[in-house]
Amino acid sequence: MIRVMALRELKATYIGSLFGFFWAVINPLSQLLIYGIVFGIFFKSVPDPVYGTDSFLLFLLCGLIPWQFFSQTIASSTSVIVSNGNLIKKAVGFPSEVLPIVTMLSNLISHLIGVILLILILILSTGTVNIYSPLVFVYLFLAAVFAVGLGWMLASLNVYLRDVQQMIGMILMGWFFFTPVFYSPGIVPEKFLFFMKLNPIYHLIEGYRLALLSGKCLLMQDFLYLAVISFLTFLLGGALFRKLKPGFAEIL
Repeated sequence: MIRVMALRELKATYIGSLFGFFWAVINPLSQLLIYGIVFGIFFKSVPDPVYGTDSFLLFLLCGLIPWQFFSQTIASSTSVIVSNGNLIKKAVGFPSEVLPIVTMLSNLISHLIGVILLILILILSTGTVNIYSPLVFVYLFLAAVFAVGLGWMLASLNVYLRDVQQMIGMILMGWFFFTPVFYSPGIVPEKFLFFMKLNPIYHLIEGYRLALLSGKCLLMQDFLYLAVISFLTFLLGGALFRKLKPGFAEIL
């Protein structure tokens, strides 16, 4: 069911368009082109030397691509139960918990295309890919687990309190600026860096940059923190969803 629904949602996104599914490639490619022009030509920012590159574009893309996967999944998951209210009301016994998973999988396709394009750019820029690059898929798995768990929480709460859907945009905007996507953690004062590291997406982005640019992996304590928070959120989100699920049909 998850596979069929994910494919249906993906097709629905591009149905009626001239290029169809090719938009899934065109969209991330055009983004890479825009950022390449703006930050590779107009601005000559230099990232922290710890990442082993002087290209701000590569530094930025390694943070922006995982952030977009996470933020788009959370934004879409928050309203997915409400937007599928008719299906939940009419189909008795429908497993509504699959809906945030379907949303995550739909966003995962675009993310994987972005990662492939990024790796190709790295190959063209440096002529090689380091042996730690496959670690991004481990970090991606943890990000998906975290996003589904948080998606379950927000989607179930949004059924009873529609303010959640209104607030999520502001929350994600604040989350974005307090996550080192456009800047290096090295510029953050030490007394604030501790609190920034409580953010699991901080470690996700650092993992991408270290694996793809530096040829390194996350410190074990940072990796374990990301893994524990991801699975804990998954379990708590699932428990909250199951507790609130019986009232969905009546509220909707």
